[in-house]
Amino acid sequence: LEFLDDAVAQRPGAPALLFKGSTMSWGELATRSDACASALAALGVQAGDRVAVVLPNCPQFFLVELATWKLGAVLVPLNPIYTAEELEGPLKTTGAKVVVTLTTFYERVKQAQRRTAVQHVVLTSIKEYLPPVTRALFTLLLEKKGGHRATARDGDPTLPALLKAHAGRRPTVKRPGPDDDALFLMSGGTTATPKAVR
Repeated sequence: LEFLDDAVAQRPGAPALLFKGSTMSWGELATRSDACASALAALGVQAGDRVAVVLPNCPQFFLVELATWKLGAVLVPLNPIYTAEELEGPLKTTGAKVVVTLTTFYERVKQAQRRTAVQHVVLTSIKEYLPPVTRALFTLLLEKKGGHRATARDGDPTLPALLKAHAGRRPTVKRPGPDDDALFLMSGGTTATPKAVR
């Protein structure tokens, strides 16, 4: 978080993320992760809580990661190719309260949610941070065919709606310190169920 603060202070307009031809500046990354942190707090995330992500390498991963840390919560990145059964174990083990997932993986997460403590599933689409022309082509040619359209249920919010609702807000909680947990990674060999490593 201090690295982000320094980057915003020194070069707010410089590129922080490059994704498929689109760019997000350090300033944008800071303000959007602030909005995301405020949104997660509104969903009940507090210091020490676990926020799981079932996402590939995309801008949303970094937004949620930074937002989680801004609340003093713990990020739990899960493998996007996990089946519903494989997701269930880590979600139970870590006690994740919220899961942010790509629309493509929504059904698997919902299947796993039934047997876990997950209270909220937040949907996001891979197209949200694509350049305008690429986004339009994706919507027309690939979105439905590739299984990227998901219909939210059970009151599950979308990440864009949460970011819009909390735009301009900043988390008001105390930032975590060096001794606080930041990340739980699932680790296991070929003979054992993965366990959380912090």
